[in-house]
Amino acid sequence: MDDHTTLSTRMPRTSLAIVVGVTALLVAGLLGTVSANRAALVGTATGVVLALSLWLSGWDRWQAVGTVLASVLALPVAVGLSVATGGTVVSLGAELFPAASQAAIRPAVVTLLSQVFVVLGCLTAVFGATAATRGVVDTERVETYGGVVVRTTVVPFAVALVLFTRGAVDFLQSNAGTPGVQQLTGEALTRVLGPVFDPVPGRTHIAIFSLLLALAAAALARGVDSLPLAELVPETSDAPDLGGTVDAVERTLRWTGRLALLVAPVAGLFELGLGQESMAALLPRVLYDFIVAVTAAPGLRGLLWWLFLSGTAVSVAVWFLRRTVQSSADRVGTVLAPYVGGGVITLGVVAVAGPAVDAIETALRTTPAAAAVEQLFVPILDVYGPETVTLALAVVALFFVVGAVGQLWVALATSYLRERTAGVTLAAAGLFGASAFAATLDPPTWLVLVGLIGAVVVWDAGSFGMTLGHEVGTGAATRRTEIVHTGGTVAVGGVGAAATLGFSSVARGSIAVEPSVAVAGLVVCIVAVLALVAAIR
Repeated sequence: MDDHTTLSTRMPRTSLAIVVGVTALLVAGLLGTVSANRAALVGTATGVVLALSLWLSGWDRWQAVGTVLASVLALPVAVGLSVATGGTVVSLGAELFPAASQAAIRPAVVTLLSQVFVVLGCLTAVFGATAATRGVVDTERVETYGGVVVRTTVVPFAVALVLFTRGAVDFLQSNAGTPGVQQLTGEALTRVLGPVFDPVPGRTHIAIFSLLLALAAAALARGVDSLPLAELVPETSDAPDLGGTVDAVERTLRWTGRLALLVAPVAGLFELGLGQESMAALLPRVLYDFIVAVTAAPGLRGLLWWLFLSGTAVSVAVWFLRRTVQSSADRVGTVLAPYVGGGVITLGVVAVAGPAVDAIETALRTTPAAAAVEQLFVPILDVYGPETVTLALAVVALFFVVGAVGQLWVALATSYLRERTAGVTLAAAGLFGASAFAATLDPPTWLVLVGLIGAVVVWDAGSFGMTLGHEVGTGAATRRTEIVHTGGTVAVGGVGAAATLGFSSVARGSIAVEPSVAVAGLVVCIVAVLALVAAIR
């Protein structure tokens, strides 16, 4: 256990066992109210993987290894969150919307939303209880993990962008004869790239050439400035003044770039306003022909483009080497680890692209969105291929993880969640929300009551255990005190549950409830969840 975990985890074992045990039992019971069994199980496992990822991202002993593992686990977390929400919707879509009448749509939507929230509540509860075992939910670690996920997403996003561009170019080339495609896309690309790399011969192109010259000069000046050329020559009396020469070259390049950047807009105004005939009449014939030959030469433009790329690459490489030398090996490994994890994720997604796309298409065809599969999904798949589509879906799922982690960080940074009790608070809130929404699915009344009481027990036992451990230490003999305190909470909740069950059995069947009342019940559940969170805070 690292130092950070030791400082943040102060819950005695008895309280920890109560929190984990009660959460596990209630999650198992509440998931039985959900029809989408696979999606519910995947969502539950996602909570454990997310807590493990948070712990690994702050593993002080093996920081680089932990960062790589947390980075690679970002994809399972993203897929788990997607399955817990979208998978539940897809699994229940065919069951709840089989050409239903207009009157049956509203209850079906209520049932669908309730089951989704039950799954998400169980996921949150499992994540909170698992995180409480190691005390990993704090502002610093959540921020670190969020940065890991963002840098991990860079690699698959870049590859997906390249594949998307390649697919678009192939599509344009294969449909070059189609008037609509050529007018909307082919001509647009030609107008953008043609003046840069394939200028029209026989006329001046001073503006575009000046922009390329400015970019190349600025990049080369930056590259020369970053290289330690002066340090390579020993300081002796007969040694050449290399430093002065380098400074002179750098100043020349910078002034060349600035001058070219100033010339570009002026030349553009002259070329567009006067026209080639007027410019040919104003300039001497020899000068005009020389300008045409220089500014319209594709080879010279290509040279300027490669000089720009070379200067930029040198600057980035030198910056990276300096950061590497100034950092420890473990620090360098930690910085590079998310990109390694992103590369592993990219290779894995591309490897399973075919079966993954087939599974997604098959699942979508069983839902009311089957018509959109033929109109949207299949054409996109034909143009870009399964690898690009699957990678794009993975990137979107990773963005959802970034959003969820960002919301958790905001809650911690604003002290809406206290770091010491963040895990048990999330576990209690997840159990309470899942129990409240499960009430709209016609479960046994006792299950809902036990779920609500269990949420309070988890929060009370966890908070009391944290306070007790902080005051007397986790090694003190506090088991009896913890059991007595938790037993009192259970007793009070049990009396309320017994009274509720008694009134329920007396009133059963005496009141007719319309289906539309379920909508009001759903709103009440949302208000109850918000009230609990506010009370816990």
